[in-house]
Formats: sequence, C-alpha cells, structure tokens
Amino acid sequence: MPMTETIAPHIGDPVPRIDGIDKARGTQVYPSDYHVEGMLRVRLLRSEYAHARIDGIDTSAARAAEGVAGVFTAEDIPGTNAVGVVRRDGPVLVDGLVRCTGDVLAIVVAESDEQARAAYALIDVSYEPLPVVTDPREAMSSGSPRVHEGGNVLSEIHHSAGNVEAAFAGAEHVVEGEFRTGRQEHIPMETEAGVAFYEDGVLTVRHGGQYPHRDAQQIAAVLGVEERQVRVLTPMVGGSFGGKDDFTVQCQLALAAHLTKRPCFIMLDRSESIAATPKRHPYFNSYRIACDGDGRLSAATLEMVADTGAHASWGELVLYVSTETCLGPYFIPNVQLDAYCVYTNNCVSGAFRGFGGLQGAVGIECLMDEMALELGIDPIRIRRINALEPGRIGPSGIDFNSDESSLQQVLTEVENCELWRNRTELTRLTTDDALWKARGVGMAAGWMGVGYGHGVADSSEAVVELTDGGTYLVRMGGVDMGQGNATAFAQIAAKELNCPVDMVDVVVGDSAGPDSGSCDSVRTMYVMAASLVKAVKDLSGQIRAAVAEKLDSALEDVAISGDAAVEQQSGNAVPLGALGPRVGRGAIRIYQEDEGDNTDDYDKWVFTYAAQAVLVEVDLLTGRVDVLQVFSAVDAGKVVNLQGFEGQSEGGITQSIGYTLSEDCISVDGHILNNGLSTYIVPYPSDVPDLIDTVAVECGDPQTPYGAKGIAEVVMIPTPPAILNAVRNATGVRFTELPLTAERVLARLADAPPVRGQ
Repeated sequence: MPMTETIAPHIGDPVPRIDGIDKARGTQVYPSDYHVEGMLRVRLLRSEYAHARIDGIDTSAARAAEGVAGVFTAEDIPGTNAVGVVRRDGPVLVDGLVRCTGDVLAIVVAESDEQARAAYALIDVSYEPLPVVTDPREAMSSGSPRVHEGGNVLSEIHHSAGNVEAAFAGAEHVVEGEFRTGRQEHIPMETEAGVAFYEDGVLTVRHGGQYPHRDAQQIAAVLGVEERQVRVLTPMVGGSFGGKDDFTVQCQLALAAHLTKRPCFIMLDRSESIAATPKRHPYFNSYRIACDGDGRLSAATLEMVADTGAHASWGELVLYVSTETCLGPYFIPNVQLDAYCVYTNNCVSGAFRGFGGLQGAVGIECLMDEMALELGIDPIRIRRINALEPGRIGPSGIDFNSDESSLQQVLTEVENCELWRNRTELTRLTTDDALWKARGVGMAAGWMGVGYGHGVADSSEAVVELTDGGTYLVRMGGVDMGQGNATAFAQIAAKELNCPVDMVDVVVGDSAGPDSGSCDSVRTMYVMAASLVKAVKDLSGQIRAAVAEKLDSALEDVAISGDAAVEQQSGNAVPLGALGPRVGRGAIRIYQEDEGDNTDDYDKWVFTYAAQAVLVEVDLLTGRVDVLQVFSAVDAGKVVNLQGFEGQSEGGITQSIGYTLSEDCISVDGHILNNGLSTYIVPYPSDVPDLIDTVAVECGDPQTPYGAKGIAEVVMIPTPPAILNAVRNATGVRFTELPLTAERVLARLADAPPVRGQ
C-alpha cells in the first residue's frame, strides 16, 4: 500500500514564529495600537496615601473642565465593586477605605489625554490618613494596623513529618540561614493598555490580559449586565510575564465606555505601571537543615513569610507553589514547614513568571552548597545523594505522580558541561585584574509542578475549522504574550493534519471563542495543547470519513496530505476545499470527578526539572557582579519548537539574572520610589552573559501531548541560587538578600573580607 508523504514539520523542529514578520516590520497590532474613531482618553486618579479613610471626593471642578466627558467614582458603578483572580477583595473604585497607593479613586474621561490629566488634578479628595504596615512580619502581630477586617494573614500552610527535634539532636551537621528576596516588576515592553467600544449592543474590550473569559465575566458583573453583552479580545499582548494575569485597567476602561457610551482608550505611563500594578512577592525565609556524615539530609525547618500587598491577587496560590519548591527536589524525612501569605499596605503582589518557585528555591539551594562545603564534597554529589525518587513524598508533603525524576539527568548535563569541568581554570585570573576582581563558579537545581494541581479543576477547549478555501483555522482562548503560543498551536495542528504550517491560521484570546483557560502555571503545553490535539483529531476524522464515503473507500485507507485527502491504495485525492467547512472540537478536564482516571490523588501530575552552572566575576572595589557564562539543562519533556525552547530559556535566564542582581522596587511607607527605567534597573544588553548554553533533556511524559512540558518558568528557578553560590565561590562570603546590588556586596565585603575560591 503506498504511504502518504509526510508534509508537516516534525515536533522539535526550529519553526519560525508565525508572527515574526509582522513584528519585524512593525505591523503587528498590539492593544495600545488599536484606535477607534472618536475615542476618548481615560486617566485614573490613584490614592496619595497607602492607608487612609476617604471622607469625600469633590469632582465638580474636574467635571466642568474643558473637554471632560465624565468623572466617575464608586457611586457610579452600576454593578459589583469588587474584582480579583482568586478572591474578589479589590475595589474597581475605592469606596471608603484606601489600602495602597495603587487603589483607584476616580476615572477621568476626556477628549484628549492632556485634558484628562488636567481634569484629574482638579479633583479634591479628603483623606483621613491611617497607620501603615509595610513589613509582613510585623503585619502578623496582633497590634498591627488591620489591612482587611478579617485579619492580615491571607493564607497559611503548615506541614509536619517525622520527629524534627530528635533528628536535629542526632545530626552530625547543621546549617542555617535567613534569606530575603525582592519585589520585582514585570517591565513588559507595552504597559497596560486597551480600548473599549460598543458594537451591535455588545461592549468589546480589547486589552492586554491573560484570560479573556475571566475578564468578560467580571467586567459584566461590574457593569451589572449579562456576560454575553461583553466581549474581551486579547489577541496579541506586548509582554506580560504574569503581570497582566490580573485586573489592571480593563474594568475601569469598560466602565468608562459603558457610562459615556463612547469608545475609550487607556494606556498607563511607565511610572504609573511600575507604581500601581502587581509585582513578584517579596519573601522572608528562615531555614535550618541537617544531614549525616555522608551528606544525606535528615531534617529541615522553614518559616516563609510572603508579602502579598494590599489585595489577595494570586497570593494564596503563589504561596502554595513556594511550598512545593522551598525544600527542593530532595528527600527529607523530618520536616516542619510554616508558610504565611500576609496583607500589607504595599503595592499588590501577584503572578510573575516562576510563580513562587524562585522565592522558595533560593534558600535551600544555597544551604545545600553550604552543607557540601562543610562536608568537603562536590555540590552536585550532595544533590545526587538526596534526589527525590518516584514514589516518595516530597519534603513539603507534595505527593507527585511521576514515573521517573529527571533531576539526575539534568545534574549529569551540568556535571559534564565545559563550564563545570573547567571551573578551576575559568576562575583563575592571570591579568592585573586579579588584584581587585574575583571569579567563581556555582550551580543549583530546581523543580516545578506543571499546571494548577492540588485538586484544582482545570480544563481547556479548542476548535479547529476546515475553511471553504481548504485551509485550517485554530481557535484557542490561550493568549500569546510573546511566548510563541500561536506558533506552537499552528505546529501541533500541522503535525496532526500533515500539512505545512502556513496552511494553519491561529486566532487566540477571544472570550467569544473556546475557553482554554488562563495562560499561566505552564499549562499551555499540558492542558491547552491536549485539547487542541483532541480537536484536530476530531476534524481529521470528519475529513477522512467524508472522503472515504466519496471514494467508496475504507476509512483506514484515507490519509490527509497537504491540501488534499488521499485514498492511499489508488492514489485518488479529494481537495480539502471541495469538502466544505467543517469544525472539530476538543476539550480536556483535569481533576474532574466525572473523568475516571483523573482523580485528585496527587498534588501535581507532571513535574519538570532544571539545573544550571554559572561563571561570575566580582569587582571587589565597586561590588559589581557580572555573570559571564551560564549553562542550563532543562527537562523539556519533548521540545515542540527548538527556536521557542532556546528563546524561552535565554529570556528566562536573563530575567532571572535581573531579579538576582538589580531589580527591586524600593518602597517607603507604601510608595514606590524608583518608578522609572532610569532608577528601576533591568538588564541591559551588556549585562547579558556572552554565553548562555541551553540543553534540552527530553524525558517525555506520557500524560502530555508528545511528552512535552512547559519550561518557561522552571528555567528561572536555579539562576538566583546558582549566582549566589558562584559569588560565594569567588569571595568566600555567603550573601542571603536579593537583589545582590553593588552596595550590598561592598557592605558585606567590608564586614567579611573576601576569601577566594570558597
């Protein structure tokens, strides 16, 4: 029987981005590019205080100002004045009590941006300032100012295993440390922006977000209308990294368009974006770990305190993920873990790439190196000795369904890489720089669960259409924020339909289309792709059945090849365009009782692992730390697009370097002081290592399409502790606070003169 030629690209090929040409030409339309004739400009009045009672808001002068179409406060909201991704504890417009400076008091809508700015300066707000709490540890005390009536502890997690006291008493080696991480801002290239307008009685909100269906649902509640009367579009977003997986401007924008009945546009200035939008949670972590003479871990205690700011956002789930990673992918039989997510009057902390994984991993990976130094063994060896094996409960009580752990494989890649093998030679300085510079090599490992997990219901829907023209159209709710989702979706469809990628068009981010869920928790290749494969197989079956009937052939003898379906014995073909439009649908549900094999027996079904080695150079006179080389090994399951894997790896590592060395929102009494790119320092091109070597360890998982796993988040986790361990190797000083700014390095080196090669 003749075999049909394989036309589709192989999974794993370096397929160019389907949106690459438009982006290179500058023709890609982002939310801030989309304009509607006659649209008004929107500005938001935010609080001057981090904690205050509002005694009154006088908007009369602003309403009378030139060009003003409306000034709206809480009393103008026709529906619910509360939004939130997990719990709705954030106001659209403050009604009585301000909890942070990012809270919005009023919406100003005018013919021009200049008129809107001038008008909101005329609004007179009467404040009664209240005591402010900005340290989450202080906020936990009984005498602290209350941020919310229910208390300042949003959530807490406790886990105990074994006999911790006895294990520490009998331990041969004990190390401990207190670690603090910073408040990182996402810095997307495009700030929060969008346009809202009425069309055929439906309010369309086109903005940068990560879950259009959730946005539509809550916007409808705010407006007091049915959900079908709101459509949210997020087709291409100018960067997010988690920051737009929240309620930033969409509800205020929708409210402005609804109340004025005119198109409205908003775009935050960079300073407002930094000052008012969600950040990465700062953490305060206190560790103590013990081991025997061979380096086998026997006990650990850990207290974690996370600052979620004034509103919950994703805080509860971020804390949960931190408890997964906080003791590493290691077996520890005796554990006491206490974790708290706490309200303060700081800006809101929310979702950020890595989603709690980074903050949780820093301390344990640094202390693993300290333990290796105390024992006089290789840092990779101590990790191998303690690697968590399938079938064992994780140190923080995580029960995971995994046939094998790829930790040993990624450690092997690091152990064999040139950077690690030649570390002694690479750290030897032979020039005059050796008088004031020191080099060091460090490594770290990490793991992260894929998808929501913990019994949280998760689902995705996908639709694939055969068009009249004989091409395919994929419809997914999953938003493309620059990570390449649309390209991956096209590649998957092309593979299953045996056609070139350019025969597949992709539409993403439309609440009127299938609900694929939110683009977060590395669930794109786990959940979304699974629903897409189902939809494509459904459509493929319809096409083959139609052709089999037309050619009076057996179904199994018909295959799709490019723009036709072919009866393989005879070679007779039917053009796809002759089959008329057809629709394939797919859906998948995780942790649903009605799906027999999807139980909640495990906290996470899929885990992925990463390990890295880094070479750093420390200027002992200025305190500057430069990362010169990075080697990264990541369990990708199966790489779908090699270009995407490399881009995600290099981008994630660079972002994590910024988190480690420079990025931190400096907050005083709830006010962010460095709200500009001249004072909030992100990595410049000159800060990016000359060499970032990325290797995919392909330990395919049978529970995901093609065995693929998302790597965009886990790739960030080893970077901060690897850098800290490299600086320890260079100077002999253990740094425990991020970011590792030059000022902090100099201060610590003054207290403890460097001892090189430790």
